[in-house]
Amino acid sequence: MKLFFQKNDLVSAIQIVGRAVASKTTMSIMECILIDATEGQISLTGNKSEFGIETICPGVIEEAGKIALEAKLFTEIVKRLPQTEGNNLCIETEENGNCIIRCEKSVFKIMGRNAEEFPSLPSVEKQEAITVSQFSLRNMINQTIFSTANGENNKKMAGEYFEIKDNLFSITSLDGHRISIRKTFLKDSYSEQSAIVPKEVLSDLSKIMTGGLEDMVEMYFSGQYLLFHYENTTVVTQLVDGEYFHVKQMLSTDYETKIMVNRKQLLEDIDRARIMARDNDKQPLILKIADDSLSLKIISDLGRMDAEIPVKQEGKDLLIGFNPNFLMDALQNIEEEEVSLYFTIPRSPVFIRDKEENYIYMILPVNFNADQVE
Repeated sequence: MKLFFQKNDLVSAIQIVGRAVASKTTMSIMECILIDATEGQISLTGNKSEFGIETICPGVIEEAGKIALEAKLFTEIVKRLPQTEGNNLCIETEENGNCIIRCEKSVFKIMGRNAEEFPSLPSVEKQEAITVSQFSLRNMINQTIFSTANGENNKKMAGEYFEIKDNLFSITSLDGHRISIRKTFLKDSYSEQSAIVPKEVLSDLSKIMTGGLEDMVEMYFSGQYLLFHYENTTVVTQLVDGEYFHVKQMLSTDYETKIMVNRKQLLEDIDRARIMARDNDKQPLILKIADDSLSLKIISDLGRMDAEIPVKQEGKDLLIGFNPNFLMDALQNIEEEEVSLYFTIPRSPVFIRDKEENYIYMILPVNFNADQVE
């Protein structure tokens, strides 16, 4: 095998597939990146078994072939090679399995692995391509993934729920303390599909998928797998088994108190309040709603912080406490200048949503000592 690349193209491809390379595994071949130039193009693949990434890298094939290279070493070598113009980076294999990486006068010789030992990505039937913009998918993931759990106790909470109904696409996450939902309308209608997708895969996908509103990504649902394909990159992931939680039963449109508030001002005051809770992330932020005003108070061993914001109030006065970090996470992922918060009683969650319910954030309250309020 003898291949030529521009350094930047190869670095970009390595960074993409490197997210699917296993770091701790009993199968050392999974710690490699596969380079395959046997099909008239050069593909790089990383495969963690539970999910894998393949991307096509521009380059020149002088001699076809394939080889697996230890990912960490390969990455460090390529990044440190000289920056040159043109296809001046050469990767060449020898009959004994060694690999020579050459750029100008810098030459590395490293051991390669048998490419036949490298596990193939799962085969996914591409029956129906569900198309959404990279921009929309990336935003929906980033605007919900923060409310997934760590997965140690419940794998379903460590995933995000994808649901397609006609032309409506929604992503839902929850961690036992809050729920995040984002929705978007697709250009076309599709058959009903749903899946629980591991958050690790979605986190990596949102980082490597950099396209805008006009750049599309195709999703293929197929049994235990979901395939994403965009530009020259394919991501395949196993799905989380089981039925997702009945989230709709946890949502409510009833309320006894509603406030409309400037999102930026509320965020700034919550951020200031968090200074007092830095040594105790469970310290509640107490909200008092009365007379078209929202008072914020937090008291800790470090001191206290008080703030007041004018709001448009509907309904009853209310005293309630929340984890300030949870409120921050939701508000930071809303674009509107003004947001609406809906409450019922002090023991019930707050709902932050727009009229069209393109986004819904539900946060459970926390207990606090009412004597602290005065």
